[in-house]
Amino acid sequence: MLDANVLESYRTAGGIAAKVREEAGKIVKEGIPLIKVCEVLERKIVKEGGKPAFPLNISLDDVAAHYTSPPDDKTTIPPKALVKVDIGVHVEGYIADTAVTISVGKVGMELIKASELALENALKTIKHGAKSSSIGEIIEKTIKEFGFKPISNLTGHLLERYNLHAGKAIPNVKTRIGFVLKEGEVYAMEPFATIGEGIVEDSKYAYIYRLPSPKASPQFLSYIAREFKTLPFAARWLIYKFPRNKIEELIRKFILSQTIQAYPVLMERGKGAVSQAEHTFIVKRNGCEVISA
Repeated sequence: MLDANVLESYRTAGGIAAKVREEAGKIVKEGIPLIKVCEVLERKIVKEGGKPAFPLNISLDDVAAHYTSPPDDKTTIPPKALVKVDIGVHVEGYIADTAVTISVGKVGMELIKASELALENALKTIKHGAKSSSIGEIIEKTIKEFGFKPISNLTGHLLERYNLHAGKAIPNVKTRIGFVLKEGEVYAMEPFATIGEGIVEDSKYAYIYRLPSPKASPQFLSYIAREFKTLPFAARWLIYKFPRNKIEELIRKFILSQTIQAYPVLMERGKGAVSQAEHTFIVKRNGCEVISA
């Protein structure tokens, strides 16, 4: 069971995430710069009393995940696009993670329905003792009934304090080996549906980073450790603290030394459009509490 204060932090984070997801539906429109969406929604997280648990992800079409605007990003939302907005909020390190896919130009509506219904169907089965393999089977079956493919190498994930990926993964397909969910555990579940091959690959670009250890120096790393601990961060979050022309140089240096971990932008291998739906839930004895609804 979760401590009352911890439970309150999770619920607060989830409530903020839900508000920000709703705001995303209002501002994501043709011609809007991606960096504006990132900054507006991240500011709303702070205004509502939380902190970003990771840089806002805004991924277009066959980009499945891990795109956030770099400094001076000029990319805008095209006339027709599937826009995935993935939002992370934390309160004292307790994380709520949620995502929505928005159709610009009325494209991919069935693809959006497939991931949303897969999430809805899977959530109905969550309780203490539920099997991860069975959850994956439900997600896969739902998406395939629409004629699409689930992305097999993206998963939901266990959440712990200041830890987005805490070791257990809820698959989006049926698996032979799995685990049992336990009361009090907190997970983000995120079905992805695609018209492509159902596999994502790393691109050569990365705009999201993480410091694996919260103990670091010199000043550049110690600032990151103090502000973000082991949660992901973006280069554009550092431009008010460090010289802009030095940030990318320092990040490259510390990636090479394996002090900083980079998250490459994930692309669908068959270049197929991708939809995503996501909620965070707490496992209960006879069900679950969806904190980001």
